[in-house]
Amino acid sequence: MQEKPAPALAALEDRELMRLALEDPSGPPFHALYDRHKGLVFRYHLRLVGDRALAEDLMQDTFLRIYERLDRFDHERPFRPWLVQIARNTALNALRSRKKKERSASDSLPERPASDRLQAQVIAGEARSHVHEALASLEDEERALLVDRVGLGMKLGEIAESLGCTERTVRNRLDAAIEHLTRALLGRKEETRDGL
Repeated sequence: MQEKPAPALAALEDRELMRLALEDPSGPPFHALYDRHKGLVFRYHLRLVGDRALAEDLMQDTFLRIYERLDRFDHERPFRPWLVQIARNTALNALRSRKKKERSASDSLPERPASDRLQAQVIAGEARSHVHEALASLEDEERALLVDRVGLGMKLGEIAESLGCTERTVRNRLDAAIEHLTRALLGRKEETRDGL
């Protein structure tokens, strides 16, 4: 178990901790950053991928990537958007890999009969499962954007900085993601109503 960061380190801003971590990559400053942000990164991944074990692995991968890229951090910019950008890319890569595996596995399996699908839809009648299913139907990038804004409460400027685009572009992408989510929710509602 790693030691708690010294009180002096806990009081430092993220950018200063990154400067110190660059001088001593395995030392207390990096551990202080990890302790400060691991919960945020884990929750971010959990909301995005919906699997605790995978979210834990992705959190570790995110901090490994940060460790490997200590020298690439721009100390004139805020740390959090950079952290979220790395966390987002780590999760999106994992989701793409998982989809590839699922596609190749489903190609070798016979298609399930329609009655199984209908039965699964009737069983999944709770509102919460509808939301999860609607979120899962979104493109990974759209889901990540919604998690950035709603799940993490990031400001438009922070999201724009992490994506390398303008706030207007972020607003447009958010509007599109919300529209797709709304359509998916309405579609699930109609399917449930028609199935009963």
